Amino acid sequence: MHPSPELTPVPAVPSRTSLPPWRRTSPLAREIAVVLVVKALVLALLWFAFFRTPAAPGMAMDPQRVERKVLAPAGHPEPPHAIR
Repeated sequence: MHPSPELTPVPAVPSRTSLPPWRRTSPLAREIAVVLVVKALVLALLWFAFFRTPAAPGMAMDPQRVERKVLAPAGHPEPPHAIR
């Protein structure tokens, strides 16, 4: 005998809380997260390849000299181009 359609069990749809955390988010949020992780890895790779050590092995700067150059007072302001 064939079971009637009224007695067949309906498969349960998993609730949103029973899903793993990476499946609870929207596809757009997952895509943005993946792009950000890839960007962070690329930036870390670039830093490691080019900025990890100084360009010249013996290069050293006097901190006071750098401070004087960076924090030097601004020069004289330029006069306006049109004087009335």
